[in-house]
Amino acid sequence: MASQSGLVTSKAATADSIAPFQRIPWTAKLLAQPDLVVRLPSSLVPKQTNEDSLFATTLRTPLTLRDLVSTYKQPPSAEAIISDVTTFCTLGNGMDGHPGLLHGGIIGTLIDEAMGILQTANFEREYARRLALGETPSKNMGSFTAYLNVQYLKPVRTGMAVVIVAKHVKREGRKDWITAEVKQAQSDQASPEESLVTCATGEGMFIGPKPSKL
Repeated sequence: MASQSGLVTSKAATADSIAPFQRIPWTAKLLAQPDLVVRLPSSLVPKQTNEDSLFATTLRTPLTLRDLVSTYKQPPSAEAIISDVTTFCTLGNGMDGHPGLLHGGIIGTLIDEAMGILQTANFEREYARRLALGETPSKNMGSFTAYLNVQYLKPVRTGMAVVIVAKHVKREGRKDWITAEVKQAQSDQASPEESLVTCATGEGMFIGPKPSKL
């Protein structure tokens, strides 16, 4: 969604975009947490430049990523960063590797995207903060994946929901370190009280461009 400044930003999730996850007991419980901000990431918005086209168009089909929203809790102050973002997805069977199991490369892609959603949420927050102070912040506030290490622990099943929890670890200059966990229930009808299975973990480092770049 383009803001008045021309920056494409995430937007509040609609009732229709949240509804698929509210019909699944365990994801509904996660969404019922107090003070939760639920967003449609800006990477789901098609752009004339084809930026984000992988998630905005290619993977947005009934056979691939049927539904996707992200959530976080509002930081305690304007200067504080968003420490973690949970991305909810429902998976079609058009991304199978083995029958009924999500291709490992797609798992890595989802981890990278979830980390990027966390990064973008903080960039948008910082952009809005600077505007409120009367500054004219750069619209080129993105970052690039420098490395991503993925550990596969359990299969991720398709035709079901999955969540990816991305957490900010530290920042040094233009570098941000982020971890992530991919979690899934035994079934979409599992009791909300059942423990989720951690299917994969990721550790990545993102680097922002130098001011003269982009």
